[in-house]
Amino acid sequence: MAAHKEAIEHSPWFDEDNSNPLDGPSHRKPVSLEAMGFGLITNADGEFFALTPSLGTILNDRLSHDGGSWRVVESDKPLVERRAGHVGAGCTGRHFDLYYNQLRSGALAIGADINYIEKLEGVYLSITFKFPQLYEFDAIYNMLRTLIVQISAGTVEDIQYREATLTQKLLRILWGIQRDEVFFFTLVQNGPGTVMFNSMKPKPRERFPCT
Repeated sequence: MAAHKEAIEHSPWFDEDNSNPLDGPSHRKPVSLEAMGFGLITNADGEFFALTPSLGTILNDRLSHDGGSWRVVESDKPLVERRAGHVGAGCTGRHFDLYYNQLRSGALAIGADINYIEKLEGVYLSITFKFPQLYEFDAIYNMLRTLIVQISAGTVEDIQYREATLTQKLLRILWGIQRDEVFFFTLVQNGPGTVMFNSMKPKPRERFPCT
């Protein structure tokens, strides 16, 4: 834990020369869900994968807002299988390493809601990172809120509900830390993914009047 704390405090910031780890050598974008080694792949899984090739770029754009320190790097392997304590192990979808500045801190998986098989009707999000007590509260809360907003319906009511759920989760984690029972933070949420899918729609080309 001491080494992780020191790494958090001294990890280099992302700057103009190293602002997006998706551009770095560690980024390995998957070719297909089959190539990632998933067994059962539903129609909904395939539809989600086809719609989200730019998901990593979208997430990093949102996470970097107002100088945020978190980033994700997509992997061509199911990373969550290697993350102790990750409740999303085995989930089919896009998998990411989670970075705090340039420190690899955890794992993130996003995929089709497992309650729907034939058609994409929603998405799930599963995230894990180590030693939550070593980060500033605002750093954790803002990162998690950014992610859960992406899978929300985008309405005030839905976002407020997710914020309240997140606050309750963080309070339970704090209680566990006080009892020396928590070493990993895990969060799973399902949602329609309206905000995320709207962000990935191609923008209409701007038309200029003829002169």
